[in-house]
Amino acid sequence: MIHMVAAALGLEVDELREHHERLPAPERFETAMGTIDKGTCAGVRFELEGLVGGEPRVVAGHVNRLRGDIGPEWPALSGGRSGYRIEVTGTPSYTCEIEPRGASGDHNEAGIIGTAMRMVNAIPAVCAAPPGLVTPLDLPLFTAPGRR
Repeated sequence: MIHMVAAALGLEVDELREHHERLPAPERFETAMGTIDKGTCAGVRFELEGLVGGEPRVVAGHVNRLRGDIGPEWPALSGGRSGYRIEVTGTPSYTCEIEPRGASGDHNEAGIIGTAMRMVNAIPAVCAAPPGLVTPLDLPLFTAPGRR
């Protein structure tokens, strides 16, 4: 993903640099997926930086926490929502927060469906492409005119 975003911006990544951090559960607690014992992993944060000329130019980060009070200093969406933040720093700069929700209200459901939709809608363009590897940069923008 780092290399693809860099390529879309006309950059070539010289080096990848990774940072990660884990936080333990402060006590035993219950979640929808089961019991989390004290001291086991309750939060994970990682970043992957694409360096160009020694400077981080494309950065992807990910945070997972099993409760809102785990890693409160880590990046989060406003209002404690679950989702994604896209930040573009420059002139002008942009910040976009996306909170996906499926029919059940679950953000994981929405993410899985959204990913599958992109792949399914790409099938005709991938089949029409010359043999070899294709990326989203090689494919057209997919729309759904007249769909509800």
